[in-house]
Amino acid sequence: MTDEFMKNEDLREAYGITGEEATWDGTFSAVSMENLLLYIVAAAIHALEVVFDRFRADMDGQIAQNIVPTVRWYHTQAMAFQLGDSLQYDETAGQFRYPDADESKRIVRYAAVRDLGGSVQVLVSKDSGGRPAVLSGTELAAFTAYMNQVKVAGVILSIDSLEADSIRIYATVQVDPQVIDLQGNRLSDGSRPVEDAVARYLAGIAYGGTFNKTKCVDAIQGVEGVLDVELESVQARAASSASWSTVAGNNYTAVAGCLASEGLDTSIQYVL
Repeated sequence: MTDEFMKNEDLREAYGITGEEATWDGTFSAVSMENLLLYIVAAAIHALEVVFDRFRADMDGQIAQNIVPTVRWYHTQAMAFQLGDSLQYDETAGQFRYPDADESKRIVRYAAVRDLGGSVQVLVSKDSGGRPAVLSGTELAAFTAYMNQVKVAGVILSIDSLEADSIRIYATVQVDPQVIDLQGNRLSDGSRPVEDAVARYLAGIAYGGTFNKTKCVDAIQGVEGVLDVELESVQARAASSASWSTVAGNNYTAVAGCLASEGLDTSIQYVL
């Protein structure tokens, strides 16, 4: 405020302040009316800001106590599970919490939550070599107990950790014989680029996401040496199912939340 006062030409003229080198401290004494007035204004503003800060802290505390049980909230709770730790009830927040967050105990690395209308489905997996892996019976029991403790009363949870669904892709791929042979091998290094592209596409689907035929074809067409792709059919099978089913539409959502290809070396035909 003192800086703005000294820069104001009207005030400088009214007080007879001249010279660019003039300063507030050099112009007004510490007990001058002007100094006292500015001090009172500054103190009042500071007091008001302190009141606002405390009000905001109180509101943040109130908001933190209110659980909004959305699908995203259940996903966050699932990812926060700590194997081997027990929850404690926080009287202030009105929620069950872990006393200390320990990332090393958080074994759930993949989670998918689906609102089924009358219940909420929670699919979880741990990680093994960068891919989803099933929780053991002991781990799943602990996770289930945890979720039933943090969930909103009255909500029915369906909790599973399942082996990946299998998927078969039947397609005819036209290739450039200068790059890929009719067995699907890349001539330069012997790799199988089409199968690798499908594997990368499946691995890139978000846990709990959906397989899309068009995107799968796009992944194959992006391979060097592939000239055209004719997708004939796609079959899928959950780990708990003994039979395969043909994917009728353009999309398939895995029962387990994740997918693994099967038999690509025989289901994909290569032509010139």
